Amino acid sequence: MACHGPDGRAEGTGLAIGGRPAKDLLDKLLGYKSGQLKGTIMQQHAKGYSDEELARIADHFSALK
Repeated sequence: MACHGPDGRAEGTGLAIGGRPAKDLLDKLLGYKSGQLKGTIMQQHAKGYSDEELARIADHFSALK
């Protein structure tokens, strides 16, 4: 929440993710989880969730407008 905000509209240097396509968000989350994508903290967060949980997170942020 500190980086992307609870509504997906980041402030400051965070990346806004609210309203982005769920598939794109899930692909990124799975990439972080697998280690294919590198980030400052996202790979650590993503590893803590199952693929199904990551899909629900992607759906949630995708639905925010």
